[in-house]
Amino acid sequence: MFDFFQGFINKAYLKYHGASFDSQSIVFHGKCTLKIGKGSQVSIGKNFVCWGGVERNIDNRTQSRINVKMGACLIIGCYSGISNTSINCNKNVSIGNYVKIGAGCIISDEAWTKDEDYNNSAKIQGLTIDDNVFIGARSTIKKNVRIGAKSIISAGSVVCCDIPEDEIWGGNPARFIKKIPYYKE
Repeated sequence: MFDFFQGFINKAYLKYHGASFDSQSIVFHGKCTLKIGKGSQVSIGKNFVCWGGVERNIDNRTQSRINVKMGACLIIGCYSGISNTSINCNKNVSIGNYVKIGAGCIISDEAWTKDEDYNNSAKIQGLTIDDNVFIGARSTIKKNVRIGAKSIISAGSVVCCDIPEDEIWGGNPARFIKKIPYYKE
């Protein structure tokens, strides 16, 4: 019953803030906190699923959080899902179609220190995760990063550089592990 009311409240909040989404197909399970600033643009594709809470999750965090700052742009593609994840959108965050983001991940295009903010304020381009990407639990994706299509980020990774498509990366900081082989029949 709580899931129904939480989902209803979140969809009403998205509608109130002018977000573009398909209210029939997106689903919020458990606790998901939304904060959308004035003048921001939010677009969520069909069949997006947001999980939050400790009951049905492998993580011990209590909710998913989506925070879009004033004037920022957040785009989440179709058939994507998050689980106890924190998305912080300061300028521009784009998540593609069929993206799966594991429990306890942090996706943020914000500066993490005052020096970083001061030195790079004009250089912040945002963060892009292309289609069919899998991000393992407790990973952190930092600003000015693009993760290429069909790539895999191993659990606990910190991604602070671009990742080409069809590659597996992991570690802190994330490093190349191997190419994903595709077999032709």
